[in-house]
Amino acid sequence: MNKTIRKVGYAALTESSTGEITYGTPIWFKSDEAGGRSIGAEPIGDSNTIYADGLPIIVASANGGYTISLELISAVDDIEKDWFGNAEATEGGIVEKGGIKVMPRFALLAAKETYKGDKLYEIDTYFDCTAARSSRNDKTSEGSFDPQFPTFTITAKPRPDNDFVRYTSYADTLPESVVIPTVKVASQASTNSSKAVKG
Repeated sequence: MNKTIRKVGYAALTESSTGEITYGTPIWFKSDEAGGRSIGAEPIGDSNTIYADGLPIIVASANGGYTISLELISAVDDIEKDWFGNAEATEGGIVEKGGIKVMPRFALLAAKETYKGDKLYEIDTYFDCTAARSSRNDKTSEGSFDPQFPTFTITAKPRPDNDFVRYTSYADTLPESVVIPTVKVASQASTNSSKAVKG
């Protein structure tokens, strides 16, 4: 059972011309600047059941990743640049340009408090993400404090080299790099306290 979101962060993803994927150092948002308020992940893909003799014989599921809804306190400049590909102006601030562009890719990390074992954090790493441009909504004050928080729609797809979608791990500290797990063979998988989900 999870208690609350503790930190949200990301790491820039780079794919070389040969298909090699590398990540930058994770950037963890400061709680008072872009702290996480909520996160939800809806699966992408269909599930099909094949019946024979009146019984379900085969259940096949296509894992296309997740559609993630992430609410933060605010959209900081790092998000504008590293998620949406916007540019920083020499005069200060962010410039958004029109036209067609390939959106930046990144790993999304969400650390939550957990009751599992003796570890402090349960950390979900979504390996290959892109963010859709979010709505910009503002509201005047009507005598009471009614803050407006941005919600980001993020698509987490399988990595093209190993089909990894998500890695759930447990630790006492926030990771300083994106961990790429090694999947145990089936006979050992049941004893592993961390798990990687593949597409």
